[in-house]
Amino acid sequence: MRPDLVPLLVLIPVLLSAALSDLRALRIPNSHVLTALALFVLSAGAFVTLPEIALRLIAATIVLGIGFGLFALRLFGGGDVKMLAATTLFIPSDLWLNFAQALSVALLLGSAGIVLLQRPALARRLPWESARQTGRLPMGISIALTPLLLIGAQLW
Repeated sequence: MRPDLVPLLVLIPVLLSAALSDLRALRIPNSHVLTALALFVLSAGAFVTLPEIALRLIAATIVLGIGFGLFALRLFGGGDVKMLAATTLFIPSDLWLNFAQALSVALLLGSAGIVLLQRPALARRLPWESARQTGRLPMGISIALTPLLLIGAQLW
């Protein structure tokens, strides 16, 4: 596996925890985003060159800006926007297209999973907000699934 993907591997438990929080409460706490940022700062120097760090900062800023616009339109949650931007920091620039494709697949899978989760028989048994509130997608699931798909594709 590529050494520059090691920080992304380290991020996966944080993303899974954020996904669980999003499932339970439709909220990704800032602590998850701050943990992701700290992991990037701690790992970037060992695995990523300075020019690559600059590219990733630009990409994350663009994602944050677009996400902020979608948040203002009430299409994305604030935690989703921040976590997606933080995750972007971990994606090598030569894999941005693959990341976008993996995110698209993850969004489709996450949407399908939520539709199943919100079926009345199942929703009544689960104490999760995401099961009870139809029309809301906990994007934390898709954000956590995306690196797994991306790394899986690299190993394939």
